Amino acid sequence: MPSDTTQAESTVLATGRRLGWMDTVRGTAILLLLLWHASAIPAFFETPMPDLIRSANAFFFPYRMPTLMLLSGMLLTRSLRKPLPAYYAGKIAMVLWPYLVWLIIAKIVFLDMPGVPWWHWHAWYAASYLWFLFFIGVYYAAAPLLKRLPSWVPIALGAVAGAFLEQGSTEQRMGYFAIFFFAGSWIANTSGLVDRLARPRAALLLAIPAIAFGAASVIWTESLQFLVWGAPLSIAGALVLIAAFARPRIDGPITRGLQFLGRSSIVFYVSHFPIMALLSQSSLAEGSFLLLATLNLAASVLLGSVLAVWKSAPPAIWLFQAPRWITATSTKVVSMITIRGEISTAQVGARTSQSTRSSE
Repeated sequence: MPSDTTQAESTVLATGRRLGWMDTVRGTAILLLLLWHASAIPAFFETPMPDLIRSANAFFFPYRMPTLMLLSGMLLTRSLRKPLPAYYAGKIAMVLWPYLVWLIIAKIVFLDMPGVPWWHWHAWYAASYLWFLFFIGVYYAAAPLLKRLPSWVPIALGAVAGAFLEQGSTEQRMGYFAIFFFAGSWIANTSGLVDRLARPRAALLLAIPAIAFGAASVIWTESLQFLVWGAPLSIAGALVLIAAFARPRIDGPITRGLQFLGRSSIVFYVSHFPIMALLSQSSLAEGSFLLLATLNLAASVLLGSVLAVWKSAPPAIWLFQAPRWITATSTKVVSMITIRGEISTAQVGARTSQSTRSSE
């Protein structure tokens, strides 16, 4: 039987208390992302990638970003408990702001979109490696409109979009990843589910299809990407990772390092790509893929760690969070829109009632 403490932790998910296992899982996914980009970015700039490294990265492809998306969804219910103005202002400050800031940095450092001027909307639409922030911004924007629906409805809507939109398009991928985001919310709201999944037998049963899907991704890397039918297998892999860290509680330098990455996941996520792109375009490790990949990983971890330590102090904080005056202005604007919407709804209701009485 799970302990009372474990049961309390599995319900998150809805409290404001930080969960160690969630930071550890998120940190593991971020580390896998850093390892992937440390080798993929040099390949993008025409430095050949060894097949062994390509295969290792392909094995983890179905689990890296789906796990991060699942964990983001697990925190949705807690966010939705805030008043609507505070909710949307918070997402503007913590999601939209860093997306715009780092997209501008990316455009300066490496991002070139031929034929797309900077003022065109497409230049700011789910661009480059920052698509994850764009997607969760869309999901957070839609979540208050969907919260009264059964929890399976947003998952089903994402599955339909992922199945029927053009394969590989931005909109199709947005639908595909919505499955993980809203599945994370459902998992968080299902009392005791994390505890049950953390049991060895359940974790083993989940690991079998997850390993098989990872192996299949090594063989059919391109053809298995972003397929809706594969989403449950990716969720199984994410749940295996959650089960590994949810219980028993593992402590040590590796776990603490992963938790550090997890607590500052946004910092490492937005900052790693520009530094890797700069190094990959330089001649520091020309001709040596292994040295370049190592430099990429070391530099991104070092830069990310420095930024993570100073992320709450100006001016570093403005790289990851909007200034207070923007947040305050956003709150006021959303409040005004909400009030006007409520007034309009009340007026429509009053006119409808009056028309009904007149017809009688």
